[in-house]
Amino acid sequence: MSYGAGSLAITARRAGHRTIVERVRYDGISRCSRAFARGDAALVVLSQLGPGVVRGDTVSTSGRIDADAHLIVTNQAATRLMGGVRQSHSQAIWALGERAVLELVGEPLIACANARYEASTTIELSAGSFVVMSEIASVPPGAVVRLRTAVQRNGRQLFYDAFDASAAAPQTVGTFAVIGLADHRVTPLVAALDRITDDVVDARAGVGALPSGAFARLLAFDIWTVRSTLIALREAAWTALLAGQTAGCVTTAVHLSSEGGFAESSRALLVT
Repeated sequence: MSYGAGSLAITARRAGHRTIVERVRYDGISRCSRAFARGDAALVVLSQLGPGVVRGDTVSTSGRIDADAHLIVTNQAATRLMGGVRQSHSQAIWALGERAVLELVGEPLIACANARYEASTTIELSAGSFVVMSEIASVPPGAVVRLRTAVQRNGRQLFYDAFDASAAAPQTVGTFAVIGLADHRVTPLVAALDRITDDVVDARAGVGALPSGAFARLLAFDIWTVRSTLIALREAAWTALLAGQTAGCVTTAVHLSSEGGFAESSRALLVT
């Protein structure tokens, strides 16, 4: 028997020069904060009741980001993946309108030795929309943690990553990706990410170009090395995107907090 199940549904839309969260509905063990303004983006913080993910917990999340809106989704804290007879599951499905931006900024998944967990994320993009994703998993030997992410647009798969984090045990795994960009934005983005990973110590890192974006994977024994590098990769990615900005753009790059190294008034490109 599981401790519980939870579900969460979010809808965000553009309203003038900002993004508003029009609808949030959650039940069971899932929780969501109110929306926080971050420049022209909206930030929501997700959490889960209880000591962690245990005994076959099942959580589902769905979200719609309407045209020109920018939603940032993060977690309140690291998530403990605890053991049990049954495997726990998490499923997220996101749909983006034209020129919408979704940022999924994960906090660490920290597994116990007998944890069994599987998570899947599916994202449907529209014309000009893109997604920025980062996730961290720290998995000891004996645990089973499988993570799957798929991004598509108009029936065409842009990105598919099925990763068994257990294979990296006892190291921590970090993943960063930007998917959905126009072709001419990919090369400067990859160069910016390369500059960050070139300076990383005490970790192995690789960056690759994709047809519509870039992808990076990190391995390290120290979870905080991975986390800080993912933060630096996110900032570098936005800096590269903003460097190619064009007139009349509406998407703002922001830190999760109101403090940070680049101005909230900066405008990012429309990736059409």
